Amino acid sequence: MYVVTFYSFKGGVGRTLALMNVAAQLVHSGKTILVVDFDLEAPGLDSFPSIASKPDVPGIVEFVSEYLETNGSPPVRQFVSECNIGAAGRGRLLLMRSGRKDESYSARLSRIDWQQLYAKHDGYLLFEDLKAQWEQEFRPDYVLIDSRTGHTDVGGICTRQLPNAVVACFLPNEDNINGLEAVVSDIRREAETPARKEIQLYFVPSNVPDLDDEQRILARRIHEAKQRLKFSAPSCIIHRYESLSLLDNVIFVEKRRRSRLAKEYRELTSIITQDNLEDRDVVLRMLRTGGLIASTRQSQRSMQNRLEDIQARHGKDGEVLHEVSKVLRRLGREEDAQALVRESQTLGFRSAATVLDSAFRDLAEGRGETALRSMREALELPNADYYDISRAIQLCVKADPMSLDWVVESLSFRHLSRPERRSLCDELLVTRRAAAVAETVLRELVGPQSVLDAIHRTSLMLALIAQGKFESAMAVLGHARPEPSMLDMVEAFNYGMAEWGATHTAPVEFFRRVLQQVEPEKEMSSRNNGQALAIAAWASGDQHKAMRFLQAAFERSNSDSGGTFSAWRYLQVSGEQFREDLQDVKRMVDGAEILPPVLVENWAAKQA
Repeated sequence: MYVVTFYSFKGGVGRTLALMNVAAQLVHSGKTILVVDFDLEAPGLDSFPSIASKPDVPGIVEFVSEYLETNGSPPVRQFVSECNIGAAGRGRLLLMRSGRKDESYSARLSRIDWQQLYAKHDGYLLFEDLKAQWEQEFRPDYVLIDSRTGHTDVGGICTRQLPNAVVACFLPNEDNINGLEAVVSDIRREAETPARKEIQLYFVPSNVPDLDDEQRILARRIHEAKQRLKFSAPSCIIHRYESLSLLDNVIFVEKRRRSRLAKEYRELTSIITQDNLEDRDVVLRMLRTGGLIASTRQSQRSMQNRLEDIQARHGKDGEVLHEVSKVLRRLGREEDAQALVRESQTLGFRSAATVLDSAFRDLAEGRGETALRSMREALELPNADYYDISRAIQLCVKADPMSLDWVVESLSFRHLSRPERRSLCDELLVTRRAAAVAETVLRELVGPQSVLDAIHRTSLMLALIAQGKFESAMAVLGHARPEPSMLDMVEAFNYGMAEWGATHTAPVEFFRRVLQQVEPEKEMSSRNNGQALAIAAWASGDQHKAMRFLQAAFERSNSDSGGTFSAWRYLQVSGEQFREDLQDVKRMVDGAEILPPVLVENWAAKQA
């Protein structure tokens, strides 16, 4: 249960509307949500038609009144009602209203002395018990509290005792900023109390006019708010929205889903939930998008703390542990990752990664057919992702390249994003046969009439050249021979290699175009870059430059022993093979009668 209070120092900023739209969005995603109306002087939650409850249903005022009369905390179930938020909702919406809407409501409210409640009647324990009852009785994923405005005793209950997080809605003017300063300071001081309670703060400028800011008034006021309220940037901004639907308290994420206001409320929902490590969906999304991987030492420590927190909260969830193992593997912590994989299996979770582990073991022990069956089983699992498919490609290359057709036709592969599928096509360039599979996928991604972007053009040209389809590779850049000066370095090199393959003559002007674009600080950005530049320099007749580029490529190759793309073969090769290719390039530069295998082997194949 994650408790979020919506607070504003002044009214008129759309706080209650924001709360209800966030609640509706969470219900739509399948969550159980309890909304609590603590704006006792001006209650507004049950004014929304889609959640209106009967006027005689008791609420906060009656709950506290009964406690004061009986000196015992009443059962909360009789004060909470279930609401129907609409057909789109897949979760549940529960409401604890401010109280019965009858003639005696104001009198009942006025008889409650909130200071005396805490000083003489253990009010703190009462609301701790209320939280415990919420969780025990209803198991809500989120409790959203609508707090009253200003500096009040009730406001302290809502902003400091009850919540895990506070959404501070404010119009960025002097009244709102000045009023929020003391409230925000009190909230932050909770971290210094014996309880060490860290309350997450979200600052949301709300009901902001959507007008030209030629005098930078809004920018100046938000900058001032950042300085005085001590936050780095607004969590999001909710703009003023002119619509008569507001008079009917329409929930925009329900009824006006395509409106800008609905989009802003969905953004707010995402921001509020992103720090809730109790939410399994949030945790899985965070792990799968790589949001925890950081580059600085400080953020890595924070990431480690969050990983440990996730494991503590979800230690019995095999799928979550499996996703944590993937993060650890990317961080190079293979032993820890394997331990979590085994734990997730113990908990009954069957993942594509673990099935692929078995497949690679079978392959190493000579059971190729069994390995391929396991690979197919892995890609039929709904949790197979980009990294799993990449490993499946590696297995097929070793066991049976003909199986690559099945990999790229699998539902797991087709469910990947277009950029992910294109990226995997580059990994397919390990044999001429696999390059043909890559070509098929790349052409399917765009269709016959589409205009290729630069990255896609490059991938397709690599796949075509690898197969010896030199004329087709040239046609990727247009049916007419392009002007070399119009091509960037990569396009000029690939076109030059394709024309060389098609005509058996190296087109010097394209390789000179490659050399014209070399930037000294970037020329050795990778070892295969140095290899390609050496080939281009040799083809241009500049042996001295070719040797300089080769020397740098050798140096980079000695410090980086992993696999890479070889412009000598137009295939992905091992580090050892790449160094052998560099030696062959050197022999060519030194005058030996040797040419790139991507040309010679394909010429021989066509003659045969």
